[in-house]
Amino acid sequence: MASLSTTTRFSLFYLLHYAVMGIHLPGMQLWYQAQGVTPTQLGALGFVTILARVLTGPLFGSWVDRNGHARAVCAALNWLTLFVFALNLLGGGYWVLLAIAIAYTILRSPSGPLGDALAVAAGRHEPVDFGRVRFWGSASFMALAIAGGPLVDRLGVESIPWLCLALFLVAVVGTHCLPADIDAARTARPQAPVRFLLRQPVVLVFLATASFAQASHAVLYAFSTLHWNAVGLNQSEIGWLWGVSTAVELVLLWYSRHAIARLSPTTMLLLGGLSAVPRWGFHAFATEFWSFVAIQCLHVGTFGFTYLGAVHFIARHLPASHAASAQSLNAGASALMIGIAMWVLGPVYAASGGLAYLAMAAFGAISVACCLVLFRLQPRTVPGA
Repeated sequence: MASLSTTTRFSLFYLLHYAVMGIHLPGMQLWYQAQGVTPTQLGALGFVTILARVLTGPLFGSWVDRNGHARAVCAALNWLTLFVFALNLLGGGYWVLLAIAIAYTILRSPSGPLGDALAVAAGRHEPVDFGRVRFWGSASFMALAIAGGPLVDRLGVESIPWLCLALFLVAVVGTHCLPADIDAARTARPQAPVRFLLRQPVVLVFLATASFAQASHAVLYAFSTLHWNAVGLNQSEIGWLWGVSTAVELVLLWYSRHAIARLSPTTMLLLGGLSAVPRWGFHAFATEFWSFVAIQCLHVGTFGFTYLGAVHFIARHLPASHAASAQSLNAGASALMIGIAMWVLGPVYAASGGLAYLAMAAFGAISVACCLVLFRLQPRTVPGA
């Protein structure tokens, strides 16, 4: 593995890390439902697990900023994730499933932000195109989302945790592909990076902008499989809908260098919020497969531009010494808003179905408003602590 280039190492990490989500994200909704979990309980599960992630994720980022060893931390956490997720196979009621979900969410969630921080740092020293290495994560998600629908139709809902478990093992392999910390030799490490960042007004407005745009996906993440089933779509069609949204994301990631050269990170965040308003507004009333296909193309904005804008805002405007903490805070803030939306909108979805997506359009509008403030606040860079 020592002979692999840095670009290949990051490509393998993202490829293997995100593959599991192609099965887990749409499939576990169905598996939980088969275990007797109600939509309201599903929304509460989403909120509680994400709250646990928010409270613990920045701790891992802060530890890495202060001590280094991001690759070792990622590997250890992914091994633990594998063993904890396997407890789902033993069965249990809602509270047992909730406890398992909390544990593996805490262990799994830091790896993505830590990988992003490593990849951005590598790009300062080597010709690593962040968009193109991250491309492989979305590609593996799309492939598994498309293949997962027919596979679950054939094998049954009870196969979902087994498939996820196999892919969690694959993700462990991906962490061992990561290169060592690029800045491992740096001696001047921050002592309280999270506290420093949260004292910066521009950071708080940035977190609000990105998190409201990302949280506009909350109803999609929590209830889309149930909603699409309710309007008459089968598992294969649902898999293709996940695949379409990821395909447009892939195009953006592959050519992201051109977008980054022409658009500022704040402009990309603005495009993300603007895309959310029509995407979720139309989604609330659509019923036909091809209507959903067209709507899913707006994922290039709601997720793609938001994600790239956030990653590059951190790289361009925040201290490099605080990168892991900043990436973890960004992921945590988005996760918190998603969790709150899942919890609050669980009863709304149970009562109103697809009309719950109108709240997601409102989240997009709030993101736009925050972004307009961010344009006025952003400095060239926030000086280090």
